[in-house]
Amino acid sequence: MPLIILPGIIQLAMSPQNKVALLDSWFVNGRPEPILPIANTAVTRGPVTTSDLSSTRITVIGAGALGSFFAARLHRAGIATALVARGKRLDRLRKNGVQLEMDGIRCAENLPCAEHAIDLPAPHLAILAVKTGDLDEAAAQLLPFHSSSLGILTVQNGVMAPEEIARLLPGAQVLAGRVHGFFEHADNIVRHAGVPPSIAFGPLDGTTSTTADLLADCLTAAGIAYTRPSSIQVELWEKFVLASAIGGVGAALGMPVGRLRERSAHWEMLSEAMKEIASLASKKGIALPPDCVEKTLDFVAGFPAEATTSLQRDLTAGRPSEFDQLTGAVVRIADELGQAVPVHRRVIEMLAERGLI
Repeated sequence: MPLIILPGIIQLAMSPQNKVALLDSWFVNGRPEPILPIANTAVTRGPVTTSDLSSTRITVIGAGALGSFFAARLHRAGIATALVARGKRLDRLRKNGVQLEMDGIRCAENLPCAEHAIDLPAPHLAILAVKTGDLDEAAAQLLPFHSSSLGILTVQNGVMAPEEIARLLPGAQVLAGRVHGFFEHADNIVRHAGVPPSIAFGPLDGTTSTTADLLADCLTAAGIAYTRPSSIQVELWEKFVLASAIGGVGAALGMPVGRLRERSAHWEMLSEAMKEIASLASKKGIALPPDCVEKTLDFVAGFPAEATTSLQRDLTAGRPSEFDQLTGAVVRIADELGQAVPVHRRVIEMLAERGLI
């Protein structure tokens, strides 16, 4: 039963020299804190069935911080795991393996690596650790393995990825996920820097899933904590409220997110952007907590002054970004629902005026 995991990373940085990959966490008062804890969740620990996992093959596509973490932990658990990478990263992986540092202890996991998934044994589970803009290419790599039993887990920023993957690989069993943890990737070493890694996942329709059960067994074997919330949609939209609003508003104003609170007009713009997203969720029948926007603003208020988002840095540098999956997606969803989102439209105008889109 093939399974695909697609990661989403919010990156915040205080300086270009201190680049970190942040999965739902940031330093608050000198220590890592989760952005939004999982509130509607019952922790589920499925029993590890050795006979099921002994023949399970996993392919991880994408060798950044998250892909390397999953590959190393699953491989160490005795599950046959291979990694798809490219360029210099592939060369270094073949030479040195995955260098993973946790709790001050560094280990190397030497596992099969290739440039293309087709060059590896057919996977039962596939983890696509790619950016949202690379979903088409990543899904295409798995087309030779596509079947009705194919399971897919998306964990990108935004809320569109699960539906996009369902379109690209019709008939697949799609799971949506949200990852928590704090990693940094530098000098070909992946370091866990805080917040115990965990993932919340589940089908968009809330039904039971054999794919979800299999994923739970693999994560348990690898010692990766997980939760199976009653509504994964709520988890995705809570993160969407944060990521789209701070990324778009910060980039539009050309100001670090951590300094938005210094001017009431900027803070009000951020607040209204979050309210627009929460309103879209409500119109789609997704019941976010009543205090979702308030708690999200409280969290952002604790950001370091010079903190910026990966969306802002990518737009400013002219690099591929998640604009279409965040700010752009808000406007598209609003158009589909016939709902006004004037703040997000103003953000887009300001980004265009600055020559960023």
